[in-house]
Amino acid sequence: MGYKSSSIGNEISCVMYGIDPVLLDDGKGLEEKLLDALKQDGFHILDKASYEFSPKGYTLVVLLAESHVSIHTYPEYNSLYFGLYSCRRDGDGVKTYEIFKEGLKPVSVDFIQRPISVGKK
Repeated sequence: MGYKSSSIGNEISCVMYGIDPVLLDDGKGLEEKLLDALKQDGFHILDKASYEFSPKGYTLVVLLAESHVSIHTYPEYNSLYFGLYSCRRDGDGVKTYEIFKEGLKPVSVDFIQRPISVGKK
């Protein structure tokens, strides 16, 4: 067995509030911001799937070699959900979150981060 992932991963879950409606209505722009943040943080993107709702709303899931990330917009509340899990190490993915958040400039954020142990028996 060559590669062995860390027994401790990291989960980030948050809702960003007060985002400019123009940004929330630009699915392609949101995807570009998220993919750029992931690349800057050294994640390896395997695949992605997205959907634009009518009349408004957008969801995106990105499959990573290191696990996954998702976003979902709530235009009626000027809000966006962001969720990321990484199996690289405890505390991982914060750089992605910070870069993505900076691109959206939310007024406030409800943020949760926790280590996930997959090595327990």
